[in-house]
Amino acid sequence: MKILKVSDVLRFMRNIVCSATLWVFALLPMGVAISSANAGVIERVEIKRAGEEAEIRILFVTQIQYLREGSLKSGDIRIYFNLLGLDATDPRLVPENKESPPSDIAPHFSISYPELDSSLSVSFGKVVDYHVRAGKDGRSISIFTPALKPKNGPESSAATAIVAPTAAITPPLSIPSVTLPSVQLAAPRPVAEIELEAQQLIGSARYALQNDRPEAAIESLNKLLNLPPNQQSQPAQKLIGEAWEKHGEFDKARVEYELYIKLYPDAADIKQVNERLARLPAKGTTKPVQAAVVAKPKFVEEKMVVYGGLSQYFYKGISHTDSLIISGATSTTSSLTRQDQSQLLSMLDVTGRKRTETTDTRMVFRDNYNANFLPGQVSSNRFDAAYIEQSARDHSYMYRVGRQTGSGGGAPGRFDGVVAGYSFNPTWRVNGVVGKPVEFTSGGLGSGPSKDFAGMSVDLTRLPEQWSSSGYLIQQRVDGLVDRRAVGVDAHYFDAQRNFMGLFEFDTIFRDVNLAMLQGNWTVENDSYNVLVDHRRSPPLQLTNALMGQPIQSVATLLQSGVSMDTIRADAKALSPTSNMFAIGMNRLYSPRLRLGGDFRVSNMSGTGATSTGQQATEGSGNTYSYSIQATGNNLLLENDYGVVNATYTSSKTYTGQSLAFTQVETLRQYWRIDMLLLLYNQVDDFGTHTTQIRPSLKLNYRWNDSVNLEGEGGIEQIHTSSAIQDDKTQRKYFYIGYRWDFR
Repeated sequence: MKILKVSDVLRFMRNIVCSATLWVFALLPMGVAISSANAGVIERVEIKRAGEEAEIRILFVTQIQYLREGSLKSGDIRIYFNLLGLDATDPRLVPENKESPPSDIAPHFSISYPELDSSLSVSFGKVVDYHVRAGKDGRSISIFTPALKPKNGPESSAATAIVAPTAAITPPLSIPSVTLPSVQLAAPRPVAEIELEAQQLIGSARYALQNDRPEAAIESLNKLLNLPPNQQSQPAQKLIGEAWEKHGEFDKARVEYELYIKLYPDAADIKQVNERLARLPAKGTTKPVQAAVVAKPKFVEEKMVVYGGLSQYFYKGISHTDSLIISGATSTTSSLTRQDQSQLLSMLDVTGRKRTETTDTRMVFRDNYNANFLPGQVSSNRFDAAYIEQSARDHSYMYRVGRQTGSGGGAPGRFDGVVAGYSFNPTWRVNGVVGKPVEFTSGGLGSGPSKDFAGMSVDLTRLPEQWSSSGYLIQQRVDGLVDRRAVGVDAHYFDAQRNFMGLFEFDTIFRDVNLAMLQGNWTVENDSYNVLVDHRRSPPLQLTNALMGQPIQSVATLLQSGVSMDTIRADAKALSPTSNMFAIGMNRLYSPRLRLGGDFRVSNMSGTGATSTGQQATEGSGNTYSYSIQATGNNLLLENDYGVVNATYTSSKTYTGQSLAFTQVETLRQYWRIDMLLLLYNQVDDFGTHTTQIRPSLKLNYRWNDSVNLEGEGGIEQIHTSSAIQDDKTQRKYFYIGYRWDFR
């Protein structure tokens, strides 16, 4: 294990000081102290090599449900997903903008979330081939693009090999006039259908090879090569030679390599194929022989690379309300105009990274500040992340020290502590975590009881086929007492067409289920489907839940006052309501310009029970049903536009509502992007109150250069609420304007 040198740390700190100085000068004109604010839901962005593709992995601080994606010809991708475990008032739901980390295998891109239609946009600034998949951990989304050709030879130090079932997308082939493998004659199939099947087959083949199953890879590749010529024919021809070679059938590998050389004599990797062909043993050999020793190119150690971004956004909102109150035969009118928003949101994100031949080390610092200028309001403070992480390039070990986000194993969402993992072999990995939870309130760091936790997990990464699994045990303590103790297990199935994840957690102190979830995404030809079943305690079961609504803020003090442990546990359980959700959706690609889809969702939240301290039981929400349909189109009004129409009907035990949303995105001259939204909403509740809302919004983004983005949004909300005794009309005008500066 290689440890960081003192010189590396000093160099990184020097760069941090330089960036922090710029941060200070940016905030001084506004009279703001250095602090932090809401952190956002995007944890980080990683770029890794996945076979012949680059995998762009976007990780979130919470579990997500991937729904669908769409794209513009300009290179913008819109990704739609649901955040699980967060509600609309969560302080982490703030605008976020991130630039791609330095990479020589993926094109430069920028990420913005949320857009006007609540999507996440990934902008490459040019047309790219891509495909999007939900991450198998349930907390990430992966975008795959063809890997760029490295500048310094076939292997780049910036490309980290990982196992992922993906398919490379290459330019259309120019096939020489030679005999190809036989193709079954049948009715002509749509080109898009053939390409989709080819991508799925080559993804399955790569996954099988990466998991030491060459026979399965050969089966998939034979099916692919029997398809009509497509974009995957060339890489499949090379890959089947590698599969036969790995299987020990060297004569068959020789035939496939020779056919590749004959079909594609001008291919960029023709030298590599010739070298593989030359290294094959003599004809008739069926057992592997010692390969010729090839001189390993000398690895040039990289310098510390520092990159990140600084952004500031100023928000302003003014509301005007005209009210009419009817009391018998008389009526009273009133008007109120007030400034309801005036704040500056500043965000700093810095990462330092250094890679050697054996290690990959990164230092991360994220800090945000929300300066509130409204009278009587306070500025909020959230220091989000500061950690050092080091891992082996062969993935044998990893450790991370500092403030970080829990990524599974029952760890809390954010904590100060240490995570470490070690792989004994390619099948088994053991992980451990210790730390203190970091709990934020609307005003900053929470002032609740001090907690600490410890846990361990065991990962089984090579189950049959595409399965993997993990089991964990976690215990949290407060005031010297066990606050929670849970055991959990999660399992994943992941292949080229399907992605399923299940998670189950049981608390042994409360003897009840804390979390049970199953979600999946799968593709059948031009149709994609998603399903989610989610049952969870919110907040999770823990002793300190019994303190909610109590003047006493210590479990130990409750015990000293004579309250029994059984009573505390009963109160904590009563104040931990259960949420349930079932959702299913589908999308169909009808043409390159049109995609249609629909979703159905039913959810409920249980009430709370009565407690020993006199808190009364509350009623649950009952079932809320939501039905929505959406149409997504490209090149509808202009050559390079993107439009979405979404209609939703919602029904609960207290109200019914209908919404209709139109979103239009236009890209002008590559540097300008215009987002437009029109939202119409209508609601009637059981108390006779009728509410309508109209909200047009406009968002402008100007990319000044590769480092600076300027952005602004403005809109008007008109809300009309009427009942038998009151009639309110509210108009709210709002805007924000800001910039993002990215450095590297």
